[in-house]
Amino acid sequence: MIHGHIDFVSRARVEGWIASRRVALTGARVLAFVDETCIGGGTVDLFRQDLADAGFGEGKVGFRFPIAPEPWHDTRVLDVRLEGGSLILKQARTCLVSRESVGEDRRRQGRDAASLGWMLARGWIAQTQHDALRTLSEFGVREQRLHFRAPASDTAARCEEAALAAAEILEMHMLQPVELEIREGLRPADLEPLRRELRDAFPHVPPVIGFWAKGETRVQVVEGAHLPGAPLAPGGGLEYSFGGAQLLMLDLDGRYDFAATGGTFAAFVPVRPQA
Repeated sequence: MIHGHIDFVSRARVEGWIASRRVALTGARVLAFVDETCIGGGTVDLFRQDLADAGFGEGKVGFRFPIAPEPWHDTRVLDVRLEGGSLILKQARTCLVSRESVGEDRRRQGRDAASLGWMLARGWIAQTQHDALRTLSEFGVREQRLHFRAPASDTAARCEEAALAAAEILEMHMLQPVELEIREGLRPADLEPLRRELRDAFPHVPPVIGFWAKGETRVQVVEGAHLPGAPLAPGGGLEYSFGGAQLLMLDLDGRYDFAATGGTFAAFVPVRPQA
């Protein structure tokens, strides 16, 4: 007989165990489903002392892996299945955690390397989307070359094309329905109020926005400074640019310096959809 339990579910990960006293399941694959949609998978490879004491082999029968549900998925009905078998673990009593813990899970959802690799391998995201999201997650900044259809003289049309490129990245980054606003005529002093606005609107999502300008604009960015616990190392960071044929995606929780920017620029900002 195979035994198992789902111990914890959030919108970022699932944890539990599956074991048999007759068949070794260490190394087996397990998959998470909402209805009939697979939203993640992992390996039975975590040691559990309580299960070792209960006589389940050497106790290496636990699992913990990232999941990537769609915004409309209800993870309360999530189940875990043994790959290649008929066993299904349904949720019964699961671990209750603090709101802050779930919030941190949602901040990681779909942005850590394991989640992105899983989605890429299954064709959920393209290689370019994977690279953009992983770079943003690790460094807090991403440059992207643009290929315009509009002529150079049509600044408004080019700005809209840049916004569409930013929207494709932000749609995957946000993992929830959003709309995009083009805010033109911004200056560096506008970014901190904008960061607070995004924090209020989307408290569990890193405040990433896109930047574009008609001419080249430079910014110094301290890579990785957006990550929790990142050291406040001295230095001006590395130089990035946006404008012209270049889009810049930036996490406003990081450290950056637009001090040398003389003109204004456009920002592509996610907002909640209108009711």
